[in-house]
Amino acid sequence: MNNKEAKEIRGFILTILKVQYPSPASDRLISLTLNDSQMDGSLPQIRRHLHYLEEKGYVRTEEGNELGIQRTMATLTAKGIDLLDGNIPDDPGVLVIR
Repeated sequence: MNNKEAKEIRGFILTILKVQYPSPASDRLISLTLNDSQMDGSLPQIRRHLHYLEEKGYVRTEEGNELGIQRTMATLTAKGIDLLDGNIPDDPGVLVIR
């Protein structure tokens, strides 16, 4: 995966989370949505992108273990919404299409 693809996927993840807002979305839901869009939606890749987005303050994550299935749940933050809406400067690591 090249740098441009990573930026595009991060922006797409934020868009998915905005649709779910204020509820969280699981890494599995994000993976399925990305795969449907012909993007790399492997769970390890998703978790890396979520970690990056969390470090930037755009998402909040928590680990869940429901019915013995490990999941990462992600929720968009107010800062993430502001990035998507253009209320804060663009981030060079996230491609936002408005």
